Amino acid sequence: MSLAALTTGVARALWQGVRLGMAYNPVFGIGGALAAAALLGYPRAPRERRFWAGAVLVVAWLAGDGLQVLGRTRDVVDGVGAFAHVAPAWAAYVLLAAWALISLGLGYLAPAWAGIVVGRRVTHGTGWLAAMAIAVGVSLGISTLVASLAALG
Repeated sequence: MSLAALTTGVARALWQGVRLGMAYNPVFGIGGALAAAALLGYPRAPRERRFWAGAVLVVAWLAGDGLQVLGRTRDVVDGVGAFAHVAPAWAAYVLLAAWALISLGLGYLAPAWAGIVVGRRVTHGTGWLAAMAIAVGVSLGISTLVASLAALG
């Protein structure tokens, strides 16, 4: 296999992974970001809550998108399923990694992070509420933007 064909196959797999990652489940994304922002979105949030906020995001991602990614990973390992045709064979793992990272980062982590950052800046006791509102707003904004981009092409 030539270098050009290899590069084209990997680029195609990466692009397909990005497109799948942008089709994350917004319902679980909003719920996970909302809960994580509520746990850490105030100035004096204990350090122990980082674990719980991370756990909430991971569970929300698994319920929304992660189990599907893991199922497709199992299909690739077994050599069957939708991504068995990707050439070269290891490019399917690039596709799956891009899918997982984009869906987790864009749909779950980014809204939670935005809410946490804003909530920690509130000085008079309602930081957690501001964090939740910002997390939901950012999540809805990203979902709308991604849906409009998907409608274009």
